[in-house]
Amino acid sequence: MFDDKIIVDNTDREIHDEVFIQSIDRKERIIRFLTSKLGIDYASARDEKLASQVLIQLLREENPLVNEIIEDADIFLSESEDEDSEMTAFESRDERANSFYDRIKAKAYIDAYWKNYNPEYPSFHHGGGDCANFVSQVLYAGGMFWADDKNPANHKKSSNWYCKPGATNKDNEKRITFSWKIAAVFKAHWVKRAEAHRIYSYLEMVQNMDEISREVFLGDIVQFCYSSGVPYHTLAVTGYNMDPEYKVRDIVLASHDIDSNNRSLYRTMLEYPSDYKLRVYNIKIGE
Repeated sequence: MFDDKIIVDNTDREIHDEVFIQSIDRKERIIRFLTSKLGIDYASARDEKLASQVLIQLLREENPLVNEIIEDADIFLSESEDEDSEMTAFESRDERANSFYDRIKAKAYIDAYWKNYNPEYPSFHHGGGDCANFVSQVLYAGGMFWADDKNPANHKKSSNWYCKPGATNKDNEKRITFSWKIAAVFKAHWVKRAEAHRIYSYLEMVQNMDEISREVFLGDIVQFCYSSGVPYHTLAVTGYNMDPEYKVRDIVLASHDIDSNNRSLYRTMLEYPSDYKLRVYNIKIGE
């Protein structure tokens, strides 16, 4: 699909800035928790690797102290996962695992609901962002099944992925997982479940757009990320465009929050630092 009406919406920066601020606030709350509840000195608490190790141990022990900060802990750990371990976990996958994924159905869902939100799902458009929620709906419409260990208390774990009938935007109802609706936890789930997951700097993408655009298909997913690799926006591939000015085969994206079905990936990347990153998820290999 080629369409010459491709947009770049500067309100993307509002999402970018809001997620960045939320991440900083989350880390400060964790630092306060580690220093006040566990007696860890401030300098050590600021060490993200050490903080991750402490939080993981508390969660494994089911230590009740962690309950007061469990939401921050789960998202922080999803943001902090090591990229090398992500790639190793992925590379061992069976290449036919998601062969049933229906790209045509995913695309049809995008076209139906990118602007007119599906009332069967909760909306987080006002209060946290709806981008990952929408993309999860696209994947589900394309045939990706829920991951559900049947323990409602585990709805915050990245290994689970579902949005059950009657779900609202209230976490205490435990009908929707963090991986369904929060970009960082979505990443933690799908790097292990997509058939291919790659990370490019924006500079690499811009320099190799023609080649990479032929390795990404309708219904695949991308995430805009800070230079650290932490995602701040999640979008679905909805088409392609031959950019008349830059003479590249551009990838066209759909998303919520910035409700769009014709966002230019190439032009969006030109607006941000070259060391920012793009996560590309091939839900299955090939068309």
